[in-house]
Amino acid sequence: MWHAGIVEFTASEARHAAQVLRLAAGGRVEIFDGTGRAAQVELEEVGKRGVTARVLREWHEVRPEPAIHLIVALIKNERFDWLVQKATELGAASIRPVAAERSVVRLEGKDAEKRRARWQQAAVEAAKQCGHLVLPQIFPVSKPAEAFRSAAEGVKGIAAVRAGGCTLGKFLGAGAAAVTFAIGPEGDWTPEETGQAVAAGFAAVDLGRHVLRSETAALHVLSAAGHVLHGGVGGER
Repeated sequence: MWHAGIVEFTASEARHAAQVLRLAAGGRVEIFDGTGRAAQVELEEVGKRGVTARVLREWHEVRPEPAIHLIVALIKNERFDWLVQKATELGAASIRPVAAERSVVRLEGKDAEKRRARWQQAAVEAAKQCGHLVLPQIFPVSKPAEAFRSAAEGVKGIAAVRAGGCTLGKFLGAGAAAVTFAIGPEGDWTPEETGQAVAAGFAAVDLGRHVLRSETAALHVLSAAGHVLHGGVGGER
């Protein structure tokens, strides 16, 4: 909790500060809330009851525009965890995991929510590591058609091995308030799923001659879009 110049750490962050980092009262650390707000704070109390701190100075980071969104078909768990980490580092505004017809992983109900919590924690850790103050929004697992319909207004592209379409460079040159990429499973989107995307306003995007693994394709489009649209990862210095 962060208000009126005072910060109260969450239970997990308090345990990490006290038991792992071995911080003590009087120490100074930098914190962020995931929305672009950050501060340098001085610890006032570090103990079993929790950790509280006093804000010394604040600053904000604004996500560069246009925002870059990902719709990604589920892949094997550890690889999707890694994808979330790297997509956070590369500045993805949101990640929508989808249960595609050819996804080898199936997540439903409580299992899906537990996995989503794990992805959210992976995003937090990645943001801490790279100094990125704005976390991506990670949506619940959905069906492709729902994800396509719910995509942000703007330029939307679906990368499919057999769909053809314009090159990534031409696609990024179109300009928009937001950019969304849909990345399928390694078995590719089905023709029906590709049709659903096209009906929702997605254009086919050709990523090149080589067939990429799903996580590689996702990071490829994020990196390329970040440089073309923002001048670098997270925007120019």
